[in-house]
Amino acid sequence: MEDPSLSFSINSYSDELEISLYGLTQKEIIQTLLEERFSVKAHFDEIKTIYKERPIKKVNKIIQIEVPPNPYWASIGLTLEPLPIGSGLQIESEISFGYLNHSFQNAVFEGIRMSCQSGLHGWEVTDLKVTFTYALYYSPISTPADFRQLSPYVFRLALQQSGVDILEPMLYFELQIPQVASYYRSAKNDV
Repeated sequence: MEDPSLSFSINSYSDELEISLYGLTQKEIIQTLLEERFSVKAHFDEIKTIYKERPIKKVNKIIQIEVPPNPYWASIGLTLEPLPIGSGLQIESEISFGYLNHSFQNAVFEGIRMSCQSGLHGWEVTDLKVTFTYALYYSPISTPADFRQLSPYVFRLALQQSGVDILEPMLYFELQIPQVASYYRSAKNDV
């Protein structure tokens, strides 16, 4: 489909294709296009509203190497802080690339991005700044995979410590009405 507003993903549990839509009309258009172009009769499950999660307060979390239950050859410290609504995800590092090279830090960032796809209630986590604040590794046994696998765990613990607000969908619209005062008052009261 050539609509850039569509967001596709594969559900990791059911292997079903999930599409984020903006209403019933878009769903009907997709059904029609799939049938006309590819002879595919698409079945859509019940539509559900998509919410997002946002951390409530700034928190720091560190998980140390060789301290149970950490099974990885990595230590990671993260700071999570809420940002204004609409800011999205920001990731920063305070770790020098001279100490921990790009592949290790990129692995942490990948783990964080992956974790933001499903928060404490299963919704995307957004409007937060995540800062990579602490790292420890053992050369030559630590690998980027250790950091990639540990970072979601540290992120989740930090998110639990922070707590989350559930963000409800917002609707934006523009109402244009005639300049007649009675229409204006009626429309204003209805909204």
